[in-house]
Amino acid sequence: MVMYEDEDSRVNSALAADERRGVKVRVLLNGGYYGEGSAQNRAAYGYLRAHSVPVRWTPSYFALTHQKTLLVDGRAYILSFNLTPQYYASSRDFGVSDTIAADDAAVRQTFNADWSGQRITAPNGVDLLWSPGSEQAQVSLIESAQGFLDIYNEEMDSTAIEQALAADARRGVNVEVTMTYDSSWKGAFAQLSGAGVHVRTYSASAPLYIHAKMILTASRVFLGSQNFSYTSLERNRELGLITSNPTIRASLRRTFDSDYARARPYTAPSQSAGASPSRSGAPSPSSAGARCSASTSYSSRYADYDVYVHSNQPGQTVTVTDAAGRSANYHADSSGYADVYFRAPASAAGETVTVHAGPATCHAKLSP
Repeated sequence: MVMYEDEDSRVNSALAADERRGVKVRVLLNGGYYGEGSAQNRAAYGYLRAHSVPVRWTPSYFALTHQKTLLVDGRAYILSFNLTPQYYASSRDFGVSDTIAADDAAVRQTFNADWSGQRITAPNGVDLLWSPGSEQAQVSLIESAQGFLDIYNEEMDSTAIEQALAADARRGVNVEVTMTYDSSWKGAFAQLSGAGVHVRTYSASAPLYIHAKMILTASRVFLGSQNFSYTSLERNRELGLITSNPTIRASLRRTFDSDYARARPYTAPSQSAGASPSRSGAPSPSSAGARCSASTSYSSRYADYDVYVHSNQPGQTVTVTDAAGRSANYHADSSGYADVYFRAPASAAGETVTVHAGPATCHAKLSP
């Protein structure tokens, strides 16, 4: 099993019971940003170790391991949902049972490499889609749409994805997007709506939260763990698949149409509208005592800057901007930390960026 968030005591008890009766169990739990640690998975990790279940933290060379997969007796279960029982009844998510032998072998090979800390290019099997490196395949799927395109996602923070969606709408594809509203994506929503994309949203307090990640065309569908963000597509360990299975596509279309019909057409919020609460349940931002600090480093491999932000604002959106109008954001984890990938040229070294972590504000110089 590979899991981003594991808080399900029933699942962990079942894993321990399997281990006791002789099943060979191995579990990889996300270890936080580049292995900095994950408070969310600490209890599950401790329980599994105490019950003699082989468990390890995921490799630190990924920004996050956001993958959610079980491999059981040669069958892969590829999920968009975490093992977080508090969201089972309220979160729109999907899972696929993959019985293709080449896919299952590829999942096992990649698990073995990640388990042992051997960095490999994950094999694609027949229809798997791995991150890092999944952005172009998702763009290509969007560009292939004819007639209609249905989209679920939790984030809208990939320029390439947004441009592909807008281009589809402009050439006559009926593009429909269903998401949970977050102020972080209002700029993208406005641009997509302006291009003719039909965006509908649920409020953050609605009974249904859109956590699924889906690209559905008339002939193929992507399902998996990847959000529409640079981090998710290009720096995390993630897993999804692209299938033409007609039964799966028909089921997803019915569910999407129902969710889309009940969502509210997107309109730009007024200046006075308050920020949406975060899914993590973090309190609304308060300026009283809000603090943050930031440092930076340049990544020649990815041609961007890592902006390392520490704050007392867990769960809040962290936004980095500069005088040239460039902007990037991410959410702070449960400790108030975020690593924001800020796309700027190496020549920007020495320039100052402004960081907003919820109501906290701080500054940092871009370091070469």
